[in-house]
Amino acid sequence: MAIHRKVYRFRMRPTRSEQQSLNNMAGARRWVWNWALGRWKDTYETTGKSISLKQLSAELTALKQQPETAWLNEVDSQALQQVLKDLRQAFTNFFEKQARYPRFKGRKRDPLRFRIPQRVTVKDGKVYVPKIGWVRIRQSQPVEGTTKSATFRRDACGHWFVTLVVEFEMPDVALRPPDNAKVAGIDLGLKVFATITGRKEPVENPRFFRAGQRRLKRAQRAVSRRKNDSRRKAKAKRRVTRIHRRIANLRGDFLHKLTTKLVNQHDGLCIEDLSLKGLARPFGCPSWPRVSPMPRWVNSAVN
Repeated sequence: MAIHRKVYRFRMRPTRSEQQSLNNMAGARRWVWNWALGRWKDTYETTGKSISLKQLSAELTALKQQPETAWLNEVDSQALQQVLKDLRQAFTNFFEKQARYPRFKGRKRDPLRFRIPQRVTVKDGKVYVPKIGWVRIRQSQPVEGTTKSATFRRDACGHWFVTLVVEFEMPDVALRPPDNAKVAGIDLGLKVFATITGRKEPVENPRFFRAGQRRLKRAQRAVSRRKNDSRRKAKAKRRVTRIHRRIANLRGDFLHKLTTKLVNQHDGLCIEDLSLKGLARPFGCPSWPRVSPMPRWVNSAVN
């Protein structure tokens, strides 16, 4: 028996008070990250060594006893401890040259999110969030397996989502399918979306971004004409975020329908291990602009 992981993602339906509590927990996560990163840098500059996770955890516990930072007691303790673990992992990735040096998180650049490793359960169309309670969700399917972690995140349109990671056991099966099995190979491309064996015509690329580019340009011009820090500019920014969100939903709907159809029609699928970003990059060019660039302020348009 092999242990595998599966991810569930549901949209939350919090009330105004619950939404404010979620915002406060996400703000506390950002505050703890900046505080821990500052302590890490100060310790290294004075001693030449990194501060340990145990010491950071002890100092964070002491902060809760001070009057200025007593509001940290209103936030789940495991969510705050998870921030310290994420910071340690960020430094590990930096030293292994897998990521850049950790940076301070600002309100406009960093989206509202936090992660709780335990005690998050789903029952009867509701998710239990420690320190907040049961929050309604749009549960499209039952959650099967042992919940290992839960990530709460607010998108650019102001909608909260919960992502659950569960573990389950699956028996080891042979990779070689039987002789009468229907197996298809999938070859992804750039001009066409995919070429599937057994189909006469390839799957065309829907190009949702190009279809909505005209509306997006019009909305972005409206943002540039508005006065800074005005209500009309904030409203124009929200219109741009909704267009980006619609394009993302169209892409996701297209992929879900195609993959579901392939799984239902075949007994096995073979997919090559290929980097499409590497294909889209010209030869000898180290970087290439994204297909659908999103402004930095999109994540904070609803703040």
